[in-house]
Amino acid sequence: MSTKSLALTDQVQSYLVCMCGPIPDVLADLRAETLKLPMAMMQISIEQGKLMQLLIQLMGAKKTLEIGVFTGYSSLVVALALPDDGRIVACDVSEEWTSIGRPYWKKS
Repeated sequence: MSTKSLALTDQVQSYLVCMCGPIPDVLADLRAETLKLPMAMMQISIEQGKLMQLLIQLMGAKKTLEIGVFTGYSSLVVALALPDDGRIVACDVSEEWTSIGRPYWKKS
């Protein structure tokens, strides 16, 4: 699992995560489940997810498209940043991976 962005020192990583604040339980739970997978490193880091949310909000995005979902962490990150009338379309060829994320999408 990607626990931090590339080329960050441990001190900068700790600062970023601290400044990002806590993540919702549904995201933490999905991260924890993804950590158990052999390809867990494909998941984005917490601070990358927070940056994606900030960009979605700054742009005022209402519609997003994600191609390549893996277990759906970034899809959920984006969905949580969209307004109530927002819509995300998330596409992946792997039923195995997306089936892990679906319960978390429904829960949120």
